[in-house]
Amino acid sequence: MGSAVTVLKLAGEMLINSFYHYILMVNSVRVFSILVLVALFTSFVQASASPLELSHDDGKYDYGWSDFYPYAAMVKFTPPSAGYKLKAIKLHAVCFLRGYANFYVQIWDSNLNTPYWATFTFNQIFKNNTLEWYAIDLPNVVITGEFYVVIIPMFALDGPQLWISVDDDPPISNASFIIDVDSRTILASLNATSKKPGDFMVRVVGEPTLPLPEVKLNSIEVNEDEIILSFTYPGEVKSSHATLMKSYGNSFELNVTRVGSTLIVKTNETGTVNLYVITPDSELIGTSVKVGGNLIPLYKELLANYTLLKLKADSMQNTINSLVEENSALKLSLGDMEYAFFDLRNRISELIGNLTSQKQQVAELSESLDNLRRDNGILAFLLVVAIMTPILTFLTRRLKERKWT
Repeated sequence: MGSAVTVLKLAGEMLINSFYHYILMVNSVRVFSILVLVALFTSFVQASASPLELSHDDGKYDYGWSDFYPYAAMVKFTPPSAGYKLKAIKLHAVCFLRGYANFYVQIWDSNLNTPYWATFTFNQIFKNNTLEWYAIDLPNVVITGEFYVVIIPMFALDGPQLWISVDDDPPISNASFIIDVDSRTILASLNATSKKPGDFMVRVVGEPTLPLPEVKLNSIEVNEDEIILSFTYPGEVKSSHATLMKSYGNSFELNVTRVGSTLIVKTNETGTVNLYVITPDSELIGTSVKVGGNLIPLYKELLANYTLLKLKADSMQNTINSLVEENSALKLSLGDMEYAFFDLRNRISELIGNLTSQKQQVAELSESLDNLRRDNGILAFLLVVAIMTPILTFLTRRLKERKWT
């Protein structure tokens, strides 16, 4: 019996040890798999971090395009990842440098907001009368999804003239447009079915990145002096700044006040407000809001109308209060009148009762009067008889005396 128990104990220990080694082996395989996945992901991120150029043209220009403000060249790009970090724009162009002036570059997201907007001098980027590729550096602008690069050449007859190259060789990407930047409308598409198909020779250099939180507009408040815009950015912020973009590319710096994850921008002028957030990794996330041209005057007009309506409302409220007081007084008077009416009704009932009683008394008196009249008639007749009887007797006697004499 004892040897059997010993055998069972040894068998149990062997089974436990085998199960323990199995668990260790499974965990080792899992750890190894995780390490392999981490290594693959690291190598993928390193490979993805290499600059990647997005383009639609074949590198050979066919003609140039330019125009006056507010017309601009716009090119649509679809990045290879959900998040994309823009490092530079490459532009094939020629510029005739005359005087000192600016041109403008904008990045629009899929909702046609402006995450990035910048001013450059022509002398800062271009060589005079030289057709070649030019690079415009960007401050690590992070975009989510499709985006647009907008080049505003600011053509002038007596100033610098920037001509953007167009490649019209097929295949046409259907991603180039001529737009009005003020109204943000497409004026012409250079697609394959248009009269002049082609691709603007505009490229972007960037790299895939993880999507970052968006800068979102929370609210817009208007008062008599300024417009207050409140934005939210839930991520870490290294710095932030804002600009107000007016027509013809004029811009003004705006103050940004940060309270927690809320960014507040104030302006007393109208235009497009651009807010930029710089992350601790020096990545730029931006958004834009177009502030209408008559918000403050409209607010003042609404405020005046509100003040007038409030005065009228206060007057009406006073009238209502007066009417309520009069109503209360009328209710009290009505209560008094109801009580007086009830008392009067009781008195009328009493008078009616008294009148009925008096009618009965009058009827009785009238009957008594009739009886008295009848009695008086009888008495009068009897009185006449009583009076006439002695007279007749006397006359009779006299007649008899005369007859006998």
